[in-house]
Amino acid sequence: MGKPEPGSRVERQQAARRRRFRRSTAVTVGVVLGAAAIVGSGTGTDTRLLRILDVSKREPIASSSSRPRASASAVSSGSQSARSGSAAEPKPSVKPSPTASPSPTAKPVPAPPTTSLGVSQVLTSAQQPAQVGAIFSGSISAGHFCTGSVVDSPSGNMIVTAGHCLSPGTTTNAVFVPDYRDGSAPLGVWQISNVVEASAWTSNQDPDDDVAFALLKPLNGHTIESVTGSYTLDTDAVSSGNVQLTGYPETTDEPISCTGSASGFSASQLQVYCTGYPAGTSGSGWIADYDPTTGSGSLVGVIGGYETGGNTPDVSYSPLFNDNVRVLYDQAVTLAG
Repeated sequence: MGKPEPGSRVERQQAARRRRFRRSTAVTVGVVLGAAAIVGSGTGTDTRLLRILDVSKREPIASSSSRPRASASAVSSGSQSARSGSAAEPKPSVKPSPTASPSPTAKPVPAPPTTSLGVSQVLTSAQQPAQVGAIFSGSISAGHFCTGSVVDSPSGNMIVTAGHCLSPGTTTNAVFVPDYRDGSAPLGVWQISNVVEASAWTSNQDPDDDVAFALLKPLNGHTIESVTGSYTLDTDAVSSGNVQLTGYPETTDEPISCTGSASGFSASQLQVYCTGYPAGTSGSGWIADYDPTTGSGSLVGVIGGYETGGNTPDVSYSPLFNDNVRVLYDQAVTLAG
């Protein structure tokens, strides 16, 4: 086909088509060059762009306010959730509720074990009670002749024994040695300062009043009760039941103990069968409601009374602890101040 005539309509139409083609070509080339520039700027930019596009196809991009933020401690220490493959949002630390601390284990208290009924046994050093001691004349080198027990009192300086063991008043030179064993006085030698006895005993040796309360001087600023503990006094005229007796035979330096069944011997006297309680065990306390775990109990009698406690080693007696004994105890409390 020949060239159209210059300036003709056909020639003008062809010129217009050529201008539109050049503009289209320029746009296309610009797009291609722009894409090439993006690719040429580095794989990191291209990769981020592709990741954004890929994510946009699967889920909306979370806003910055809704994205979970890992705590610095979780990142730096390698948290448990990271090891398990999950990236859980860290939760605020919750302080665990305090739990009760186990009570510490109580230390065993030196105390005689209960025995077969009526059978005495020699105590080991770990079994002999601190509340019980031997009574000596002057010093522990002079030999012991009776037994006493620390009784609870407001002043904390009182023991109880048999009336025939001590003389009333302040002229005594006797001493009380708690926890005595084999010539040793681990808790000290305590001077008896005063002795309170019923006039019925001092005047007539009435066996129903063969009871004495003795006051002890402080030792190194301490009272006897603060060092050894004590038994409570029961003057409700207990006339039957099991009792624990601990005493010092005159010919030995170790205490013996026995669980016996006390019963009424008369209206004012008790008796108990326990083997091997010879001279020296006079004044030994009869402990009712005895707890071998704590060594605690109540004094309801002392070896004394009928036949000054008994003519045979296997049967012992005691005056009934009644109102008369309570009156005597109150006198000693008043005297102690």
